[in-house]
Amino acid sequence: MRHIVLFLMVFLLLGGCSANDDWVHTFTGESDNWIVVMEIRPIENEHTTVVYPFYLTKKMDSEVTKLYYQAHLVNGKPSGNIEHIDFEEFNQKQPVLLFREYPNLLSPDFPAKDTPNEQLEYYFSELKMDIKWTDDRGEHQEQIPLKLQKVP
Repeated sequence: MRHIVLFLMVFLLLGGCSANDDWVHTFTGESDNWIVVMEIRPIENEHTTVVYPFYLTKKMDSEVTKLYYQAHLVNGKPSGNIEHIDFEEFNQKQPVLLFREYPNLLSPDFPAKDTPNEQLEYYFSELKMDIKWTDDRGEHQEQIPLKLQKVP
């Protein structure tokens, strides 16, 4: 839990703020090996009002040499591979932006700054990340569920 709090603080400080960027909804999941963070963040774009960036941080000490990830969203399953040359940030245990998903919104007002937590939790109740990787111990896979981090 301490890792998640520290991770979120770093992203909030590094993320900066603009007039349109005064809120964020954050979903997190953690295993012994990984921390996954998905944010719902406002953007100024003619096609959408929010973006869902996904971040991944390695917690284990072994060196990752191959990585595949797939997010389970309501409207799709974005996925990708990380090649060997791109592992420097992962192996230094730095948060890495995997992708930014531009959702097909139910309405222009969802999700928004004042969307109730209950509605967010219901809509994103099946949110999870599949991770498959190879390191010096062999091949591994995990599925990490993400839950809404409630702001006091």
